[in-house]
Amino acid sequence: MAKAKPLRAGTIERPKSLTELVKEHIRNRIIDGELKLGEALSENVLAAQLGISKTPVREALLQLKLEGLVDIQPQRGSFVFTMNPKEMEEFCDYRIILETAALRSALENDEAGLVPALETRAKKMLKAVEENDLAAYRRIDTDYHRQILQRAQNSYLLNAHAQLELKIQALRAHVTQRDRTIEVSLQEHFDIIKLLKEGLSDAALAVLANHIRSASRDYRALSEEGVSLG
Repeated sequence: MAKAKPLRAGTIERPKSLTELVKEHIRNRIIDGELKLGEALSENVLAAQLGISKTPVREALLQLKLEGLVDIQPQRGSFVFTMNPKEMEEFCDYRIILETAALRSALENDEAGLVPALETRAKKMLKAVEENDLAAYRRIDTDYHRQILQRAQNSYLLNAHAQLELKIQALRAHVTQRDRTIEVSLQEHFDIIKLLKEGLSDAALAVLANHIRSASRDYRALSEEGVSLG
């Protein structure tokens, strides 16, 4: 009888636990903007919607708290995270520090690969806008910025930014809900590419910084207009 071949490492994937599936479900609803900033997250309601017990929901919310997407308040319950305008301003300032440093490093380490990668994604963003697919636009927007971090070839920058990325996606879904905001944002993505092609890296860095800071301005404007920020 022929001997069975030994299994090679990595040939079997561990199935996701119910808690992991619930976590992904809630996370996606937050970063897609379906669950609004500051919205209450009822364990009973979520469990009923998913047709499961409350235990995996509770465990999923605890894990999402560690990711910064959920705020669990004793005696009050669980809520989607939110920020006041000042916190949003500080958050954007931190992003600027990380992403401008990453862009400088990416230009030093992989300028030849960076510019085409950004251009490919900007064109896809334009197509998504033309098709009115804002969810796709936001996903590609995330990948555009991720390209800068990845091509910086600095694991510390990449890891620091990765800790922010889920919040960035959720905030982006909240802020980019107007045609004007999307139109300006898209143009800035193309402006960065144009300046990089022309060798004007300092100008590209300035556009990137303004692009990130504009999220804080738009967030504050929504707050002043009385739009719920949670």
